[in-house]
Amino acid sequence: MAPTKRQLVGGMSVAALIAAAIPIAIPSVQKHEGVWYTAKIDQIGTGKPVTWCYGETEGPVKVGQRFTPRECTQMLSKKLVRYANSAVSCIYVPISAKMLASFIDFNYNVGEYRFCHSSTVELLNKREYEAACEGMRKYTLSGGRFRQGLLNRRIDEIALCSDGIPAAKAGRIE
Repeated sequence: MAPTKRQLVGGMSVAALIAAAIPIAIPSVQKHEGVWYTAKIDQIGTGKPVTWCYGETEGPVKVGQRFTPRECTQMLSKKLVRYANSAVSCIYVPISAKMLASFIDFNYNVGEYRFCHSSTVELLNKREYEAACEGMRKYTLSGGRFRQGLLNRRIDEIALCSDGIPAAKAGRIE
């Protein structure tokens, strides 16, 4: 019998996998998103939305509104649970917490629809783990232009994902 979405690693529940992955994902997202304690217009993002904290763009926030470091970290922690659930909703093979953490970061950056319809997820669901991790490398454009910061982010995501492959293949959550 094929594993269900609720048993992604050695019978571990999705909740346990997410609980293990979020603390790994938070510093990665923080590193790559940067932080703005004062809301501003995103000059690179699609549609130039108002952005604050760690790339947050959803909510009734006005340019110039201020946030504390604690508020930003709390917002990010809550938001990453959503992106973790979104990621596992389209993954049908065993993965480790490190792999999920890399996919949470990737998902947070490229968006939920684009993540679930990416070649990365397609390769992953074929159990082509190495190719799936490496597949994130091609997502380095923003506004039609190459961004070195996105390549740097992808390199880190690929390393984290690749580091988690042995555990996934062995059915361990680590």
